[in-house]
Amino acid sequence: MAFSSVNKVLLIFIFSSMAVIGIQSILQIVYAAEGGETVIRRVEIWGLFYRMMVAAFVVGAIVQGLNVYISWRFRESHPRFKNIDHAGGKN
Repeated sequence: MAFSSVNKVLLIFIFSSMAVIGIQSILQIVYAAEGGETVIRRVEIWGLFYRMMVAAFVVGAIVQGLNVYISWRFRESHPRFKNIDHAGGKN
């Protein structure tokens, strides 16, 4: 059981939200160019960069939070492991 259904749903949600942010940003640049307005590509590229960095930091924070939770939940000093002897059986 490598991934549970919750983990799969979480991964799908994260990657789909990043894809939607990327596609929305690209479409915004394309439709801005059609309006006859002058588009400063440098500004738009930096705007896209900052949006993707926000998404990357959110995903990084979620992954780091999961790492901390898993490390804390399955630590060796957890009370669940207090009654287990070194042979692997319970006292």
